[in-house]
Amino acid sequence: MDVARLAGVSRSTAARVLGGYGSVTGELSRMVEAAAETLGYRGNALARSVSSGRSNTIGVVVSDIENPFFARAVQGMTAAAKRGGYDVILASTAENAEAERDAVQVFLDKRVDGLIIAASSRVDTAHLLDVVNMGRPLVLLDRRPDGVDADWVGTDSYAEARHMVRHLIEHGHRSIAFIAGTTKTPEQLEAGHPLPISTIADRVRAISETAREAGIAYEFLPGAMTPAEAQSVVGEMLSRAEPPTALIASYNRLALPAFQAIRAAGLRIPEDMSFVSMDDAEWMTVSSPGVTAVALPAYELGERAAEILIARANGAGPETTSHLLPSVFMDRESVARLNAPVRSGKA
Repeated sequence: MDVARLAGVSRSTAARVLGGYGSVTGELSRMVEAAAETLGYRGNALARSVSSGRSNTIGVVVSDIENPFFARAVQGMTAAAKRGGYDVILASTAENAEAERDAVQVFLDKRVDGLIIAASSRVDTAHLLDVVNMGRPLVLLDRRPDGVDADWVGTDSYAEARHMVRHLIEHGHRSIAFIAGTTKTPEQLEAGHPLPISTIADRVRAISETAREAGIAYEFLPGAMTPAEAQSVVGEMLSRAEPPTALIASYNRLALPAFQAIRAAGLRIPEDMSFVSMDDAEWMTVSSPGVTAVALPAYELGERAAEILIARANGAGPETTSHLLPSVFMDRESVARLNAPVRSGKA
């Protein structure tokens, strides 16, 4: 081995240093590392993981890396992982449960030290339970699947949506609609079919309960799985004789096509239609008008998730498993104040 020869040590000593196993004195380790750097040697990560049981790698599974929320979260994870001496492997599943299961299995086969997952389903959780049962650290990001006993990092989606509806009510709105990326119909929801994503479920529950308490009309608009579908769904709503006076978008990937659909219908925001989003985006600060939204701490959520995962992988970590970060309500100019104020319901 060239590294052993240059360092003046035995091949077995060089192998122990480069593989990260066994006991080698500090001076010999420095000699081997210097020789390896001189020769541009990169150790075999798989061999090190087999010998040490550690890969210093985190597997990350998100539903849509093109979503700015998840892109920022991954940036936070990567920064925290780098500080902790870990690498990140990423998979994006397009909200497909089967793709999520496959990605988890691939990462386990690659001997990652833990996984961070934004789960695509609340109820399709067998693969997540397998990770927990095998003792591999797991951190759930943003979404909270049912019955999975693992660390979760997110914000209070229910409280955020409740606050948004109260904001609309305080401005006199008595008829609101909520558009979300799901195929579940209002009838299916009434029949007890669960929404697949916990954050959307929390928002639907908060909006419907707050509207009912205030005695105002509320409509759930499903079927917006793509930007084109979002434009179509909003366009159909706006074509009615008496559409709602305010529209809430569930997240930023739906907010832009919804905003565009309102404009395409020849309507003004907020004079003809008030519009808000449960997920802020940069374009909402420069649009005319600026869009009232909830700013989610995506980078900080990803950073915290990675920090917790690395701590768990090292046998430490916080005492609790529920990690709630604060969001910020951004009050801009997209909500009209109507003439007739209404009560905002219970506290």
